[in-house]
Amino acid sequence: MRRFDLLEPTTTDQAVALLAEHGDEARLIGGGAMMSILLRQRLIAPSYLISTTGITGLNELVRTGQGLSIGGATTLRALERATDVKRDYPVLVDALQRVGNVRVRNVATIGGHLAQADIHLDLPPVLIAYGTTVITQSRRGQRRIPLQDFFVGYYETALAGDEIIVRVDVAPPDPTLRGVYLKFCSLSPNDWPTVGVAAFLHARGGEVAEARVVVGSVSERPLQLAEAEGRLSGALTNLAIREVGQAYADAADPLDDVRGSSDYKRRVTSVIVERAIRAAAEQAGITVA
Repeated sequence: MRRFDLLEPTTTDQAVALLAEHGDEARLIGGGAMMSILLRQRLIAPSYLISTTGITGLNELVRTGQGLSIGGATTLRALERATDVKRDYPVLVDALQRVGNVRVRNVATIGGHLAQADIHLDLPPVLIAYGTTVITQSRRGQRRIPLQDFFVGYYETALAGDEIIVRVDVAPPDPTLRGVYLKFCSLSPNDWPTVGVAAFLHARGGEVAEARVVVGSVSERPLQLAEAEGRLSGALTNLAIREVGQAYADAADPLDDVRGSSDYKRRVTSVIVERAIRAAAEQAGITVA
């Protein structure tokens, strides 16, 4: 591992100043759950690591009238255990409990998790379905980026080189919106998902007033198809569910790897999307005709 200097700012302003000063030679580090692997494998070799864990207020978790405000350095374990999150965002807690293991979640931060932008991450599909915005800061000020626009490609985000994730805002909980997160692993249960699906339905009069379906791991960014979601509106039928599952399979562009061929993953995508929609319908009290 190449030698580096560890810089420990105590304010966000100090952190963004250090990023601006050192440019491409610097990387931000939260809990280091993934960074340590990249460093050991020499996939990256920064001269400076700028720690976010000592920045005042960056690990705060606040329930507000506008929803849930999560500091960028909040650990996944703290988020998983928070009473407000368990009560108002149960599907997020379910997804959190599927991330790696408790040792990883004790150190991994929400900002680092999202900035990693690995296509196999568990949380992005759920957070997108819940309506999440990433707040970044640089010397130019703050930006608000809808999470669905934050991911732009394989390991690529809209985050500029001199920006830090200071907050992740989740929209207020909608008591009429019920959903699930289904994760299918073709290897071990604690592995990255081969396919991960967040499905939410808003019921009205026994029918679907709104549907949100977001699929992870099968394209360069979380996959959400507005037209397919629209097919679920009204009386929910087996035919509509099958059509939506097939639509996501057709739109998927998975990689061939140890978890399966691209054809296998497309087939699994169809199956897991269908199962997730049916499970969400059960949660919402909607009968499938």
